[in-house]
Amino acid sequence: EDLSRHDKWLCMMYPRLKLLKQLLADDGVIAIHIDENACTLLHALMVEIFGAANDLGTIVWDKKNPKGDARKLSYQHENIILFCNNGFHENKRLRRLKKNAPAMLKKAAALFAKIGKTQTPDDLKAAVKKYGLPKEILDSFKFKADLEWVNQEFQKWLAKQDFSNGEKAYKFIDKNGNIFQTVSMAWPNKEEAPSEYFYSLIHPITRKICPLPERGWRNPWETMQNLLENDEVVFGIDESTQPRSKYLLSENLSENIPSILRFGGSDDALQKSIGIKLENPKPHEFATELLSYLTDENSVVLDSFAGSGTTAHAVLNLNRKDGCSRRFVCVELMDYAEETSAERIRRVINGYGSKAETQLGTGGGFAFYRVGDALFDAEHNLNPAAPVAAVRRYIAYTEGLPVSALPECERQPENQKQPENPVSPYFLGVNNGTGYLFHYEPDRATDLSFDFLKTIHLETLPEKPERWVVYADRTLLSDEQMKQLGIIFKRIPRDISKL
Repeated sequence: EDLSRHDKWLCMMYPRLKLLKQLLADDGVIAIHIDENACTLLHALMVEIFGAANDLGTIVWDKKNPKGDARKLSYQHENIILFCNNGFHENKRLRRLKKNAPAMLKKAAALFAKIGKTQTPDDLKAAVKKYGLPKEILDSFKFKADLEWVNQEFQKWLAKQDFSNGEKAYKFIDKNGNIFQTVSMAWPNKEEAPSEYFYSLIHPITRKICPLPERGWRNPWETMQNLLENDEVVFGIDESTQPRSKYLLSENLSENIPSILRFGGSDDALQKSIGIKLENPKPHEFATELLSYLTDENSVVLDSFAGSGTTAHAVLNLNRKDGCSRRFVCVELMDYAEETSAERIRRVINGYGSKAETQLGTGGGFAFYRVGDALFDAEHNLNPAAPVAAVRRYIAYTEGLPVSALPECERQPENQKQPENPVSPYFLGVNNGTGYLFHYEPDRATDLSFDFLKTIHLETLPEKPERWVVYADRTLLSDEQMKQLGIIFKRIPRDISKL
């Protein structure tokens, strides 16, 4: 039967998403870019695999550029579907740092530092300079900055910035130089608050009672007293205004991630600067921003459809900006993986272009691997065509042997000459008092026998292992003999009748 294009795509995606769920950390997040053609189908697939409870929502990425070849609606957005594993709900939330908070804090500190110092209006200074007027004209306009002037200047500056409404709400500066916004202290629920939430607040200047919220205050009197003592209650100019609570920007540097993200840039300039032709790359600046929302300082980011390497570029950029140690794993099946994807990452690391911020590079490093022969066949037996060194490394990995526990000869890259193993050609290493032997030959069956054990040069080990795990095709020792020698036998998974 000839399936439709979407059916074929879903058949391709289903096993990959099942595997990605297994690879995803218990508290991890998966983000998938998808356009309007398959968004609904993909979301249904994600619900089936990850569960509806793990649906974190869908981000609409407004690309600010409608498709020009559309015959129906002209879409100018993509969707980013977010799901998580069960552990995410225990101690994590989707949050992002307020993007412009650092600039706001810097500006407020600069203005606050001018309190008590003589100032001259900036527009007058500009006029004197522009028309060549004598500077003495400014003397009669000089004044000493106070907190009121600081707030006026800060709000003028804030109004000119392309910040979010949530950021612009933090438009006040208090007597300690803190940026803050005010929020209601009224009881938030529809039902009336308990009686202890009804009490009077006295205006500090007029000494008269301020308006009481209809359903009561948000906090009981004990909490309100603490807020008053810590200067966290903001009164109006007189008692006619209902007091509000002070929220400091410095204590609220993160915010919820909105469902709409607007970014209309492209990577055309990057392609020209880096000197590599990239096929339909996602803007790396947008990818960097998105990863800053979804990763921690030591996250491992897996991109199973790496394309031109945008995800790796974003991880490297993010690490350079915040000094963290995220890592990336990128998978690409197309033949441009090394010439385009890997080469782009190399240039990002080492530096490219004419701008100072890109010439220095991000630093870091990565390794490029090609997928070799499968270690196991369809019947779960070892593939005799697989390189012996790769099989040995796999066995060491499954046994939990860290690289530091391996003998020196096992740590060398495959393309380098391997030094002789002084203990045995089949020795894998020692970990936590256990020695590991992988007695394997691709073209013949192997035995765990006394003759084999005599070939092990225990004298070359700094400390004799307390017990052994030995892999072979069969054992010629009895259970009692292996128990006395401290040996655990593991049969190599293959059909020796075919050897």
